[in-house]
Amino acid sequence: MKATIIIIFCAQLQLAVCAQSKSNTLQVSDTKTTHLVCPDKVDYVQAGDYSLVQAEVVPELSNLVRIKATHPFDDTASLTVVCDDRIYSFELHYGNDAPITYPVETFDSQEAHTFSGKLMPNYVLQELSDEILDEHWHNYRKRKVKKDGIQIRLNSIHLREDALFFEVEIWNQTQLSFDVESCYWWITDKRQTKATNVQEYQILPDYQRNNVTSIPGETCVREVFVFPKMTIPDQRVMTFELNEKALGNTGRKLSLELKNKDILKARKL
Repeated sequence: MKATIIIIFCAQLQLAVCAQSKSNTLQVSDTKTTHLVCPDKVDYVQAGDYSLVQAEVVPELSNLVRIKATHPFDDTASLTVVCDDRIYSFELHYGNDAPITYPVETFDSQEAHTFSGKLMPNYVLQELSDEILDEHWHNYRKRKVKKDGIQIRLNSIHLREDALFFEVEIWNQTQLSFDVESCYWWITDKRQTKATNVQEYQILPDYQRNNVTSIPGETCVREVFVFPKMTIPDQRVMTFELNEKALGNTGRKLSLELKNKDILKARKL
């Protein structure tokens, strides 16, 4: 009897979880426009794949999001909407019997925690970083360094409003995993041929997408660091320093230098 009750309870729990995970689904069509009605002004809207779905805030009504498929599709698409300090994440399916309007309050949401720095909210930085990582930009092939089987390369720099997105690729070409002890960004003087007093100061990213802690052997990882917009003064460089966690002071250390002209080539995101 107990076993039967437990089985029934687990089955009901599984159905409840599945129902909740599927509750934020929308049906969209290319023959009619669907609208999300929000209780307040929409602060952010982003479709996962604009080749499948177009989504935008209605200019005349800032609490209304219109959505339309560009063509029939079999896969799913995603949509994120932020309004009234709540984040709504949707899974979009194609269908010609899609309703015309959806009240957004009928869907599950979570609190929109904003980032405390000077830039954009955390969820916006995450989506923009993911957009960069979904692509394969290689704008700065000359900006790379290799040592002890580890290669660091600057793949791209993107600019969105007052934020610079540095995409860095780290390639572990050895069998030995690389445990990250620290990664620092510095503004420092260019290398001098004569002994001089070198001035340097550390700059901290306002956001880091993956917070990579370990790079397994024969593995490549890509990371995005976000800084407020800047330029590098003359006779100075920007340095990315990567240190390995190891016994004593035996860890591998690498540093990659970037110049002001790299930042000035930033691609608009």
